[in-house]
Amino acid sequence: MTPEELERHADLIQRAKVLSVASEQYFKAAHAIELGETEEVRYRYIKSAKESIEEAFPEIFQARHPTPKYVIKEENDHKLAKTIAIVILILGILYSFVKFGPTGDLTKTWSADDIPKATAYPK
Repeated sequence: MTPEELERHADLIQRAKVLSVASEQYFKAAHAIELGETEEVRYRYIKSAKESIEEAFPEIFQARHPTPKYVIKEENDHKLAKTIAIVILILGILYSFVKFGPTGDLTKTWSADDIPKATAYPK
């Protein structure tokens, strides 16, 4: 056998041994369930078996290199400020119509006697 084949052979034998240990741990966990052992004992057997399986197949359980995180820059959204500015502008225009325009005069105090004088067609 070539050195690569010998290395692969040794690796496979090692994996088989580790998996047999994991299998024994699972059998012990099943036996603990049959005997009514505590949850801690069962958990210990199952955890040991899972660790053995992770040891047998490190290429599956090891964390791969995380993908680089791309930072997405959010542009400042001034939507609220723009909305408030538009509302203030509209209210300002309406106020200027009322204050200076043909809709009324806010500088004087109106009374009930002034209403007939201000109508378009007085009697």
